[in-house]
Amino acid sequence: MTRTFIAYDTRSGRIVGAHHGPDIPGYEWTPQFGPDLQFAIVEGPFPELCDGKQYAFHAATRKLVETLGQSGISFGFGTSGGTLSSD
Repeated sequence: MTRTFIAYDTRSGRIVGAHHGPDIPGYEWTPQFGPDLQFAIVEGPFPELCDGKQYAFHAATRKLVETLGQSGISFGFGTSGGTLSSD
């Protein structure tokens, strides 16, 4: 099983990175961004993700929100997207 981490710009809610990491206690994703970016990281699961839709992060509610006609990010599904476990 993988854990999903999302980094977002705390000012705009724009998602700036996503990472599928191992389900290991104490594991933390430490992305490297430029010094001007104010970002925070949230950890999933994110059951609301749907294939083909784009998302941004709503900082006030700490939830992913679908973006309609705006810029957002799409998430991969399947083994390459890290959403399926391999047995």
